[in-house]
Amino acid sequence: MHPLNSPIIRRTVVKMLRSQAKKKEIIEYILEHHPELLANPVRRLRVRDCCNVLRFINYWEGKSKLYKANFCKYDKFCLACATRRSIKKIQQFVQGIYNNWLEKKNWYHITLTIRHKKHHSLEELLDRIMEYKKELSQSVRNSKRITQNKESFFAQFDGIVSSIEVTHTEKNGRHPHIHILACSDVNVPIEWSKKLTTLSNRDLQKEWYKITWDSYCVAMRKIDVTIKHFDRQWIAEVFKYAVKFSTLDVPQLVELIALQKKRQYRFYATTGIFRGRKNDIQKKVMQQPIKWELPYLEAFEKSDFVFDEESFVYRVSDDVKI
Repeated sequence: MHPLNSPIIRRTVVKMLRSQAKKKEIIEYILEHHPELLANPVRRLRVRDCCNVLRFINYWEGKSKLYKANFCKYDKFCLACATRRSIKKIQQFVQGIYNNWLEKKNWYHITLTIRHKKHHSLEELLDRIMEYKKELSQSVRNSKRITQNKESFFAQFDGIVSSIEVTHTEKNGRHPHIHILACSDVNVPIEWSKKLTTLSNRDLQKEWYKITWDSYCVAMRKIDVTIKHFDRQWIAEVFKYAVKFSTLDVPQLVELIALQKKRQYRFYATTGIFRGRKNDIQKKVMQQPIKWELPYLEAFEKSDFVFDEESFVYRVSDDVKI
């Protein structure tokens, strides 16, 4: 049996081909409406060759694993690179939790939203939420001053990781919102809000309304990050890619990419004990040597793929039967 018959390899190849097809559609729209995003010829070549060469390890016991591939790393419009980036960030963060003995702290996932209507432009909404985020960060910094009388709700957290996500619905249009992952030694009270139909905190609602003057819709829930009860879902909400390939169509996606480059928006931020530790965590993970417990065979080489000019992707050669 040819190694390409492995279910893992087949699924990986299908995912890469799906990513290439989506990226081809996005690139065609970019070249037509926003060619400045791909003006660099090196970037265009890297995007074209992304995921075209995949190398797998085929163990003697029958297990196969992807161990080498070429990625363009432009995760804004490449689904494969965006997924890879989010998985690596989750792994690095979880590794950092246990390297620094933070699993015993109280962990919370918080979602902050703003009022939005279908007629609101994306630039207007992003400007608003970035300004609100800046005011929130400033209030946390002011709380640490001795002369400050009022303390911010977020001052009780030791570390905060935040990201901005943009979704879209036909009813309300574009919806940017903030995801926050925070830890503290304090057990912050959470209660069910009938009006919001979700778990929340009254003090958090008041502070967010004071900043936005039009929104108190915030959700807050406690999560468990210990090994036995690792809640990956809420951590993934913070570290997944900022753009939603599933809810944003190609014009909306390209509009967000162009706007982020023009306005230099930063969708990811760290505060407190997490600030400055991202690179240290990444080095610890990347410097760990790869240990192969069993001998392996190289599943297939580049010669097993043939570049298809029409579909803009590499496909499996006809000589290889799947």
